Amino acid sequence: MANFIRFIIFDLPDGLRFLLILFLIVINYGAEFLVKRSVSKVYLKTNSPEEAVNKLRIYNQYILAILQIVTIVALEFLVAKYFTLNGKTGRILFMTLIPFVFLMVVNIGQLLIINKTYQRIRGTTESLFNQIRDLALTFLLILVPAGIIGTIMFFAREIKVESEALENIITAAIPITMMFLFNLILPFFYPKLLKAVALEDAGLRGLLDQLFVKAGVKRAQFYQWPTKGKKIANALVVGLVNPKVLISDYYLENAEPAEIEAIIAHEVGHLKHKHLLKRLLYLVGGICELIFVGALLEWYENYTGKEINVYLGLAILLGPFLFYISLGLLKYYRHQEKKADEFALEIGVQPEVMITALLKLARLNHMTTKLKKLDERFQTHPSTARRIAQIEKISGYKYESKH
Repeated sequence: MANFIRFIIFDLPDGLRFLLILFLIVINYGAEFLVKRSVSKVYLKTNSPEEAVNKLRIYNQYILAILQIVTIVALEFLVAKYFTLNGKTGRILFMTLIPFVFLMVVNIGQLLIINKTYQRIRGTTESLFNQIRDLALTFLLILVPAGIIGTIMFFAREIKVESEALENIITAAIPITMMFLFNLILPFFYPKLLKAVALEDAGLRGLLDQLFVKAGVKRAQFYQWPTKGKKIANALVVGLVNPKVLISDYYLENAEPAEIEAIIAHEVGHLKHKHLLKRLLYLVGGICELIFVGALLEWYENYTGKEINVYLGLAILLGPFLFYISLGLLKYYRHQEKKADEFALEIGVQPEVMITALLKLARLNHMTTKLKKLDERFQTHPSTARRIAQIEKISGYKYESKH
């Protein structure tokens, strides 16, 4: 296997290498065509935007995203030769530029394939230019911090440290410190990146301010960001130090003030329980676990004099980490959503209003209210049906639909 990988990286003819890279891109495009066909069939059969959008979400999350990860790994083997020849600069570019370019090429192509079908199903009008801009910003917000952290760690390894313990501390401190810095700095730019403006409705702003007074938490700045073209109804809170609440104008246009108040009370719950900080600490725990397991593997090799097979080592190193980050973190996120819903009720939101607010969010976003149990375990939020059931259980109120 090692010889085969070396052949792929260094000895594969350039012409064949180029064809394989094109093949990786075409695989992703082909998968999107199949997804488009399947989603269109669901929509024609059910005439339900919710069912079609849910099918698309499942394909995106469990097939297309995994396929992109697999093809990126394959791509890195195919292009590694050119960057390893250019020293440190080449390796840094390799870490950040190649994944970004590949993801943009693949996702722009997939967007062109699915866009008209998606617009027909949901009635969205967002321009392709804006969608491509959003894609680029999303990938940059992920890859640039990762690239900066990787670059700093790369150069840090060049520093000669006599103490192995100090070297391990530096290895752990760099990503942890950078994660905290990014989480402190990036929220200042979110309103600009989302083209958000200060919340225009002064009456609503005053109503929402009272939620922060009731909760006893630092008042936030309120923004509205344009999502009418893409039909996104949402509200979110960002900022560890100076909280900012962002509400989509599509939701503001379609929701009653009491419903908006209920959703923002939920966001206030995240601040009251310091959920943003706890999420960050959870990720820090994952990095510490990764470094600890890596140190154990190195200790084992030094103690026994036996070299661990590289694939076994990767499995031991990444297996627990991926489980911790995926299922563990997602479960923790869902627990936080439950606590935020509970908090909204505690500060006076009526259960009926909370439930109608959640149902309206689902309807505006064309979301199904129920998810299969296994599928729900891989989501950041519980299903709407589960959240409603929990609200009914806590409050003793039984919701009855008026439709």
